[in-house]
Amino acid sequence: MVQDVIYNESELLIKVASGEQKAFTLLVDYYWNSVYSHALAYSKSVTRAQEITQDVFLKVWHKREALRDVRDFKSFLFILGKHHIISSMRKKLESLTDEDLLETREDIHIPDKQLEYKETWNRVLEGIEKLPAARKVIFKKSRLEGLSYEEIAESSHISKNTVKEHIVLSLNFLRTYIYFNKDYPIILIACFLLV
Repeated sequence: MVQDVIYNESELLIKVASGEQKAFTLLVDYYWNSVYSHALAYSKSVTRAQEITQDVFLKVWHKREALRDVRDFKSFLFILGKHHIISSMRKKLESLTDEDLLETREDIHIPDKQLEYKETWNRVLEGIEKLPAARKVIFKKSRLEGLSYEEIAESSHISKNTVKEHIVLSLNFLRTYIYFNKDYPIILIACFLLV
């Protein structure tokens, strides 16, 4: 029955936009596994993935009036989910205590962890090498050499806004690149990949 309703997705979205809970339930039933598996891949936690999935559909419900204009709900849901997952990960990183960070630093002395962190760092470096040439240079100046946006803009003869745009595009690419190599721990690259 769900498939018959989803077959005419635009009609279903209009019903959801009008506040029909039954239509929303059908939409959730159809897309739940897709959002959940995506959240699980990022969070590596069943409980956290369930929370994220619930939050994403709650956002869909709160933004339901906008669904009338959505032409590709799957993409809309993917983007909404991706933004929520990234926001969730940032909050988790911001909530880390000094004790958590100290524990991570102590892990560096464990041989298995050293290898894991080295592999993660190598994956980040591989991703940087896949950036377009100009973007790669700007990104390396920012994240590897520690130059400010102003210093990069001056040395590259471009505006500060152009530098910022290159950094944002680089970070988006690297987050995706790291996501598809999701065996790696996030803590090492978290500060490096946050704006």
